[in-house]
Parts: sequence; C-alpha cells; structure tokens
Amino acid sequence: MLRPVRLRIAAILLLTAPAMATTLWAQAPGEVTGLDLTNPSTLTWDPTAGANDYNVYRGSLAWLASGAGAQCHADEVTATSFSTPAGPALDEGYFYLVTAESNTGGEGSAGTTSGGSAREVRGACNSVMRNHVLDRLGYGWNEWSRDRYGALGTQGYMDEQLNPSSIDESTNLELTTRTANLIPPDTLQELQALDIVQAVYGRRQIEQQMTFFWDNHFNTDYVESFQYFGFYQALYPQKQTYESTKFHYDALNAFRSLAFNGTFREIVEQSALSPSMILYLNTNTNVKASPNENFARELLELHTMGVDGGYTQQDVVELAKVFTGWNVCKKTVANAGDPLAACIPGPYGTATEPAGVFVHNFRPGQHDTGQKTLFAGTPHQVIIPARPNNDPNGVDDVRIALDAIVAHPSTPRYIVTKLIQRLVTEYPTQPMIDAVVAEWNDASNPQGVGDLREVLRAVVSLPAFRDPDFVRDKIKTPLEHIVSGFRAIRGRTDGLNLNRSYLTRMQERLHQNPVPTGYSELGADWLDTNNLLERQNFGLDVATDPNSMTLGSDVIGLLNANGVSTAPTPNNAPGIVGFFNDVLFGGGLTSAERQIAVDYLNTDSSGVPSNYTDSRIRETVGFMMGFAQFLEQ
Repeated sequence: MLRPVRLRIAAILLLTAPAMATTLWAQAPGEVTGLDLTNPSTLTWDPTAGANDYNVYRGSLAWLASGAGAQCHADEVTATSFSTPAGPALDEGYFYLVTAESNTGGEGSAGTTSGGSAREVRGACNSVMRNHVLDRLGYGWNEWSRDRYGALGTQGYMDEQLNPSSIDESTNLELTTRTANLIPPDTLQELQALDIVQAVYGRRQIEQQMTFFWDNHFNTDYVESFQYFGFYQALYPQKQTYESTKFHYDALNAFRSLAFNGTFREIVEQSALSPSMILYLNTNTNVKASPNENFARELLELHTMGVDGGYTQQDVVELAKVFTGWNVCKKTVANAGDPLAACIPGPYGTATEPAGVFVHNFRPGQHDTGQKTLFAGTPHQVIIPARPNNDPNGVDDVRIALDAIVAHPSTPRYIVTKLIQRLVTEYPTQPMIDAVVAEWNDASNPQGVGDLREVLRAVVSLPAFRDPDFVRDKIKTPLEHIVSGFRAIRGRTDGLNLNRSYLTRMQERLHQNPVPTGYSELGADWLDTNNLLERQNFGLDVATDPNSMTLGSDVIGLLNANGVSTAPTPNNAPGIVGFFNDVLFGGGLTSAERQIAVDYLNTDSSGVPSNYTDSRIRETVGFMMGFAQFLEQ
C-alpha cells in the first residue's frame, strides 16, 4: 500500500504490505503495521507482537523509483514513534520503512512490494551500525572484532575498548608473532611496520587509533631527529637510525598510555618537552639572546588553542621566552628524568662515549629570567615572575605557562572539536562541542579536569555517534583504508615493503610529515585521481595474492571458515558477494551494485560467462574493494 503524505511541499511515502514471516531457531516479529505521520516530523506505528525494538529506514523517491532501497535511519527504537525533523530538499521526497526486532528472533520483514518481492534495504541496521562502530573506534571489521561486538553489544564493546588494558593481547598470535622482532624498533622502517601491524592485528583498536591521533596532533618529523644524530653517521650509522627511531617510539608509547590514563595537561607537556619535539620545532636553538618563536607559535595555534583561540603575537613572543634554555643531551639512566641533572660531556659518536640516554635538558644560563605575561589584559592573564639570572627554578616557567594555556577556554573547545571531527562528524555542532567540554571540565573524573579517557567516552557517547545518518559521511585516510582492507579479508602483512610503499604513494608517510599541522582528518583533502587509483590498485593487489606474507590475504579461507561455499556454480555467487557486502559495507550495497559484482564473478577476464575459480573470487573481492563505499566510514 502506498500512501502519500505532504511535508512542506515534498511527498513522503509510507510503505506497508503483507509481511513475509522468517523462521529460524526463534520467530522474528511480524511486519510493522499502522505506519503514519502524526505531524510533519513524527512517524508512528502500531506495536508489533514479540518486538523488543524497531528499526527505521529512509530513502529518497528517486531511490524508490530505481529500486535502490532505503538506508538505516534509526536503530533500536524502543518506542512506537520516532521524530525525524530533517525534511527533504525542495521538490524531493522521502519514503520510510519500519521493521520490528526481537532479542531472540532477529529482525522482521520490511514487507513486500505489490509484485510480491521483499522490499530492499541497503544493509540491515544491525550490520550497518556494527561496521560503523568498528570503523570509527578502530580500523574496521575483522572476525575477532565482529564476534566481540556480537557478544558484548554496542555499549559493551565500546566500554571494553575504552579500557584497553582489559583486552588480552597475549593470546593474539597474529599480533605477537609479527611484533616479536619489531619491539623495540631499530629503524624508521621497523617503527612504521610496527604501527601497521598493531593497527591490522591488534584487538585494542581504539587504543591504536588514539595513539595515532595524538601522534598526528603533536606531529614531529623523523628527519629532524636523524639529522641531530649525525655525529654517529661516520662510525656508528646503525646507532644513528636506532636513536632517531627511539625518540619517536618513546613518544608513541607515552601517547598510548596518557590517552587512557592521563590528562590533556599531561599529554601536552609530554609533547612539548619530548626530544623529538624539541628538535623538530627548534626549541634546542631557543636561547635568551635570540628567542626562537617556532614552537611557541605552533603550541598555541596547533596544539592547544587553535588559530582563532584568542592569543596574540605578543603571547607568542612571551611564550618563546618561556621555552628558552631547553635542549637535548645525553644523561645517565639514573638522571634521565631530571632536566637539571648534568649532561654527559661530548663529543658524541666516539668509541669512548659513556653509556646513557638522550633526553630533554634545561640550561638555566640560557633561560630568559625576565617577567613574562600571557594573555595580558584579559580575564585569563597570567604573570610569570622575574627570576635571578641562572636560577634553576626557571624550569618551572614552562609548567606555569602550560597550566595557563590548558586552562584557557579556547583549548578544550579546540581539542574537543578535533576529537569530534575524528570520531563523529567533520562538522560538529555547538551543542556537541559544549557537551564534551562539560565533561572535560568535570573535576570529579578519575584524572580530574581534562581526563582524556572520559573526554573520549563523552565524544563516543554523543547521540550523533550512534545516529545512522552519520554513517559513511567520513572518508578514510590512506592508513585507515589500507589497514581496514587487510583486516576485512584476512590480510597478511609484516608491515614492511609493498603496503608501506602504498602509504607513501598515497602521501601518508608515518613519522615523516614535515608540516607541523600533521595529516588532515578531512576527507576532501585525501581525494584526488592519483589517490583513488592507488587505493583501487591496493585492493586488487592484496585480495588477489594468496601466498605473500608481505602483501597477501586468505580470501578463500575466510569464506570457508564462515560457512560460505566457494564451489564453482552460479548459485553460490550471490552468497560470496553477499558475505563481502556485509564485511566491507555492512550490507550497504544496492541490489544493482551486488549484481555487478555477481556478474563479474560469473564471467572470465574477457567478460564471457564462466564457472569461477578461486582466483576469480579473489579478483571479485579486490574489485569490490574498489567500490566508492569502501572509501567511506
């Protein structure tokens, strides 16, 4: 039955028809009846026997005409009504479907068309939202994450991921066997390999995501560290690469821990005084006779307050003076945590150089001890008092300044906005930002104000995070694209060689970004013809190689392990395509798109109908990884 209802000037079609009962080990609820609009923005329907909740699907009239189906619009609605205020564009219309769902019987039918065929949806809400959560909290679908999500549900899975130490990685042989020779990494290439392997095979998915988020936010460039250790190049070139790598590996580990066990105040200080940052933005050359403003400017503009955060050029000048006197030197292990402890005298790079570690160091004689004022003439003004020359207490000027910068209201707004853009939407609304900032300012959190775990929890607790209308409205970065591809098809990689080369060609070189802004989180910045071509080639390469441990996959084993027959008959083709439609897209392909993949599978390389081989199955999966939807998350 088609029943048009006017909303503004656009028609909404409410579709109902006789139900198609589905009996598995338990009975799914019957068809939802009585679907109606009680006002221009509220759908209502009759209660359905056996239903625990309902799913709402929505599509445009153009989709209805083409048979493209409706997309998930509301998931697990417990009432028999749903407010949907977003109206269609001028001269356009929406149609809606509602299904009933039970905890034991699954989701009921969306009804049938007048011709008697089942109405199509572009992915059941459960599958769509599962993949959405796995994409945003980590790097997408794999069998472990699918099963863990199925066992715990959305909230349980999110809660566990937010407590990464509770997730046992010791039994994760795919991870432990690959990282055994990479920890600690001796070279940049091993560090990059470790990053990729942990993202592909790790169970602690949000931990890896946030480690990369903070590393990108506080971006540093390996090249600067490598050049600093040039004194090892002549006699000990391996030590040059090891020490350079260690700076970045240590920073990653600090971000990994603080992201779930610290505050923003702690993580910004860790970054500011890390050897890699001191070298990258020239703090090591920042002395009282010639203050260097590079780091001070980026600290305010990129790391804390944002370009429109309310600071002035004078604040940059004053902050540069705060950071005078800091550099990097070698100290004994016992003195590594003391910035005032004596450095081991050079020259370094000799056979007689004493053992020790390279760490940050404060030189009182090179520190500007005059009075410094931040945010002068504003309610946030802070005065750092003058000190006697060579006063070792000048080491505290950095801490006073960072306290003031982090306490400035621009800082939580800026950082929260970036987190929402990363995990929820590229276009945060002010109510979203305000809700998370309120959590940031809650001193009762376990770590106090700026508790990073609780801020992260607030971000993923925003209603928009679970809103199906936000599904697939972000574009994967190259790293996310490659890692999600490996995870989806039992990819095999040691983290080296070809996959790293793909990242280079896609212009996301881990730990090698010379630009202080880090890599963009905005999807449009990653889409050009070259990048799209590299992504398509990657999908074909990883899916079609069944043997390589550096860039291969086990597509056939994945199908067989999940009960999908690969016997070469046309009747099995829809099942194969359907399985990867679920894995790659949460079931979100239209019937026409699925048929394209089925036809591809059932023909040879010349387009002639043919019984497929295992090789053709792998080619089809690589072909599907080139669909536009795989770019999205």
